[in-house]
Formats: sequence, C-alpha cells, structure tokens
Amino acid sequence: MEHVRVDEISAGPMPAESSPVGAVMVVGGGIAGIQSALDLANSGYYVYLVEKSSAIGGLMSQLDKTFPTNDCAM
Repeated sequence: MEHVRVDEISAGPMPAESSPVGAVMVVGGGIAGIQSALDLANSGYYVYLVEKSSAIGGLMSQLDKTFPTNDCAM
C-alpha cells in the first residue's frame, strides 16, 4: 500500500465576521488541484490536499519552459 501525503492549505487569516463553512478534500496536487485548493481556502473552507507522490506540481514540475512566454518553469 502506498503512503498518501495530506497537506492542509491555509490562504491566510479569514475575516472576523466569517467562520469556516466546512471542509473539502482536493485529490491531486497538480496545477489545477493547487489552484482549486487555494480558491476554496479563500472562500472559507478548510482544505485537505491529497497527493499520492512525494511532490506537488503534477506534470508542470517536469517542464523546462512554459508556454507562451517561454519562462523557466523551475
């Protein structure tokens, strides 16, 4: 059985007038998963990001250059 790494995402302090709405689990630590986790955390949810590998970033972390600016992805 593989070990699964779970990280709790916090987008910073929430406003005093709002309280956490609930908790969600985002499966996959690629670019879309990371962005979804941050958006949900900014909306007031507790977010648990689950990734099966030891690093996040998905396929994006394997790229040398990014389109369209050709910036270094590392």
